[in-house]
Amino acid sequence: MLRYMMKQKTYPQICYIALLGPRDNTMFTNVPPMSVVNSMLFYLGNLPQSMFQFVYGVEYYEKMKHYGLQLGYDLQMIYPDTPQFSIERLLELTKDQPRVILLCTDNEQSIQTYNALFAGKIDIDTLCILYEEVETLWTVQCAKAFNKEKVWKWFYEFAINHYEIDKERLPFSVPILQKEVHDKGYVFSPSRVNTQILNSILGNWGYSKELSDEESIKVKVEASKNALADKDGTARQDLLIEQIKRIRAIETMVAYNDPDKKTIEDQSRAPLVLAMPYTSIDMRKVERSSEMTEEESKMADFIENILGYYYTKNYTVWNSKRFVKTPEEFLLFQSLQSAFIEPRMRLFDLVGLLHCSMRFSPYLRLPIMGKNINSELSFVGIKNIEKLASSPSKNKSIRKAMETIGKKITSEALTPSTVEMLQKSVTQIVAMTDLPIEWMMIDGVPLGFSHDVCRIPETPATGMLSQYVESKFIPFNIPKDILKHTLVIFGNEEDAFVKVQEPVVALSKVLGFKIRKCLTKEAFFNTIKEIDPLLLIVDAHGGVDEDNHQSYLKMGDEVISGDNVVKSDIHPRLVFLSACNTFTTYNTVSTIANAFFQVGAAAVTTSYMPVLIEPATTLYTRLLNNLNIAASQNVHRNWLAFMSHLMRTSYIQAPIYRAVNKDVKIDIDTLTHLTTESMLFRKRTEIYKNLNTNTFTKGLGADYQNIIPHYLMYSTLGRADLIRFETSLKFPDEEENW
Repeated sequence: MLRYMMKQKTYPQICYIALLGPRDNTMFTNVPPMSVVNSMLFYLGNLPQSMFQFVYGVEYYEKMKHYGLQLGYDLQMIYPDTPQFSIERLLELTKDQPRVILLCTDNEQSIQTYNALFAGKIDIDTLCILYEEVETLWTVQCAKAFNKEKVWKWFYEFAINHYEIDKERLPFSVPILQKEVHDKGYVFSPSRVNTQILNSILGNWGYSKELSDEESIKVKVEASKNALADKDGTARQDLLIEQIKRIRAIETMVAYNDPDKKTIEDQSRAPLVLAMPYTSIDMRKVERSSEMTEEESKMADFIENILGYYYTKNYTVWNSKRFVKTPEEFLLFQSLQSAFIEPRMRLFDLVGLLHCSMRFSPYLRLPIMGKNINSELSFVGIKNIEKLASSPSKNKSIRKAMETIGKKITSEALTPSTVEMLQKSVTQIVAMTDLPIEWMMIDGVPLGFSHDVCRIPETPATGMLSQYVESKFIPFNIPKDILKHTLVIFGNEEDAFVKVQEPVVALSKVLGFKIRKCLTKEAFFNTIKEIDPLLLIVDAHGGVDEDNHQSYLKMGDEVISGDNVVKSDIHPRLVFLSACNTFTTYNTVSTIANAFFQVGAAAVTTSYMPVLIEPATTLYTRLLNNLNIAASQNVHRNWLAFMSHLMRTSYIQAPIYRAVNKDVKIDIDTLTHLTTESMLFRKRTEIYKNLNTNTFTKGLGADYQNIIPHYLMYSTLGRADLIRFETSLKFPDEEENW
């Protein structure tokens, strides 16, 4: 029986149900289960997000940009061990949506299980896209398709039969653009994401030519040969940059054609989704035992060496001949690549596609970093970081370490075309990486100053996927009364903390946020449960356990681990950790920040390094003051812009605190001008480079080369660009049917 009896005027999102293979585990924290990187999942990017997008194409994108909407694919992932009642609940919840099943396995037992789970529950109003080889195994009565002709035939007939289509709105059409803008696809894997995003924007369905397995292998082998012949070239990365330019060209055209669009500044543009894989020492460690033979130990060494390889700017393995010397080692090298490296990159591209789909973002996956950055990172690793932070010359030492790492990332991973793109790119950045991407130096300026940057940690691997699911299905907007739902926790009674916290206590009486002192683990969790804050600020000691490489917080003398947080039943949506070393960049496997994501946080601000008590307290005090304005006025579009402005201006204003102590007169007009102009992308590089020469700085006798860049010690994790202030929201009229 069909679910729709009469044609509808509104177009719901399509529910995509991915039926995965059996659950599988992996021996490395940054290598995903094979079940979540099946090639069928990548076909999702060829398909529309909603029936409105399928019918009216680019108009969907225009409306999304006009209203600042955040959409993406409605994707549900199902395993064979999913209970029957969960399937029935899913089908009940999606009964008013078009449903498309992606059969992402050729495992016969799993398919038989799915046959039983879905038997009699769906009909021809549900499409199952599957491999031709398993078509006969799928026995559920529904529409089936194993090639694009059948896929698009179903979509077209479904739209015609179920929706009222306005022919004056040019349904099923693609805008006529210069041929240079069109993109029919390339072999290089990460380029596929941009191809899919660009054609999705245009509503250009069925653009791709489907190759046979033999043809696909032949084309990929040829492309790999060309890349290996030019290991130090730039062709592959240059291709991604050209694709990004095409997407930006369409975005700019749509913005200029929108009469209500007042700006094309970075907050209005889709963010750049940037992936930078990093293989740390802990990620590639093979478990050893005293019972291992000499041959097994050599094999473990070989595996660790292979997994530790980094890649050139043209995405080829650097100097593989150094370890691969025999035919047997070459075969093992190939199998390791296939088992660990390729799935990892496929996950990046799949998750990249999903995150890009939220706002039709361009995608840039950079080469894998590893041993080529580890020596620089070791200076801010858990064994050396305290020594660095406590040295007599710490101001210059910390800055030097950050700049050295930032320059190394740029020189090792970025081609000239990428550097130029970032210099000119008016965009926020969503970075999927464990590296301190904010430190990356572009034209002498840290990326964290020139751009608004948030990060999605690579480790654990499936966390990047979870971040998409949370952002898509549990969105969070910042209410005007956010400060009434804010809790600040003081985690100790040390004199140094108590003294600088006095202004925070006074401010709470003015702004209305709550403060509690918690000196035990129990008090910490009970207080959060009692108040149930939306914004949680924790002012406490933090650190990293050198034995298990996990970061923690301290309440009094008691340690709070990530595991404690996960089991605690607390649910803050925004978290600011004013504590040391909660997300160090080297030799940290599990962080306290990740734990807050597991209990529902939408964004967590955490620290790469030890933070000094007074500047750290001043920073979150400014956060509270600024939030009082930002929540009630349309100043910032999203949490990322707010936090980035807070961090950036904390550096600009750093000399003030020294001046106040010395009773030096401050040039408020120049300071206000600098602070305001720093909101504009086009002004930031100039401001940064001239910090030591403006009248404000000269009047204070300050030298920014001797000021610790505290703003680079912090990192905002999660899709902070999707966390909107309610004051900035704009909603479509009810009569608009889409």
